[in-house]
Amino acid sequence: MPTAPTEVDTGKLQRSRLIRRVFVATLVVFLGLGMLNVYGVRTRERSATGGGYELTVRYAGVSRPGLATPWSVDVRRPGGFPDGITLAVTSSYFDGFDENGLDPSPVEETNDGERSIWRFGPSSGDTLSVSFDARIEPGVQLTRLKGSVSVLGGPGGAPAVTVDFSTLVMP
Repeated sequence: MPTAPTEVDTGKLQRSRLIRRVFVATLVVFLGLGMLNVYGVRTRERSATGGGYELTVRYAGVSRPGLATPWSVDVRRPGGFPDGITLAVTSSYFDGFDENGLDPSPVEETNDGERSIWRFGPSSGDTLSVSFDARIEPGVQLTRLKGSVSVLGGPGGAPAVTVDFSTLVMP
């Protein structure tokens, strides 16, 4: 029985060591990006003015399934909203969400097939803030949810001001 050590393939050892180093480096980069919240929700804000209104929408520019995803609207108008205010929001944008609630609740809600139309009652304050509490459904992945919100206050109920936005849903 021979007692001499078996021949070692140094090329194979070097390849194995390189594979381990690449794996560990990739893992460290992945975990580091996670610690920096690269994979989390990224909030954006868009604003526009028109028809005496200032409209600001805060939304997730990037989100992931299962995460709470912010969406809110602020409408400002000097003198408040003595006759109430009507907002129209693209209905298909919210199809990818599990809704927990809308605050404040509109006094009237309708849908024209493309938009959810929310009517809010009179208010003496100069700002109406509406927030949508929801998370993206787990089955919605690798898609862009596009929407817009309008203040309906122009002639004949036309939009006085509109803001477009979109959310990229990553896996």
